Amino acid sequence: MVVKHDLFGNLMTLFVLLNTIVMGMEHYDMSESEIAFSATASEVFTWIFICEMTSKLLAIGPKKYLLDKMNWLDGGVVSLSIFEMLLIAAGGGGGNLSAFRTLRVLRTFRILRVARLLRSLKSM
Repeated sequence: MVVKHDLFGNLMTLFVLLNTIVMGMEHYDMSESEIAFSATASEVFTWIFICEMTSKLLAIGPKKYLLDKMNWLDGGVVSLSIFEMLLIAAGGGGGNLSAFRTLRVLRTFRILRVARLLRSLKSM
């Protein structure tokens, strides 16, 4: 089963690390190209994590998926990321200040993926 293979887990851990680095690159007064890169990278990582969650759900089934508490965390973060993408697609990410604040709050939940990095460390 591919989703239980060490290579798959290591690849997903690498994506979490890269996603964390990209999120950490955001700063005040970013240029248009930096904003565009950040938005594109965010969307790519979201799709990668959607594919991971879908693969796990299809491979092991919802019951076994939900037995692992780390999957609860991942599934919650992916669900919030999907909600954020839908909000942006609906035009909520534009001029409305409260919608913009909502998006910022949702993005902070992505930091929870760092818990996956800690889990992958054998010494923890």
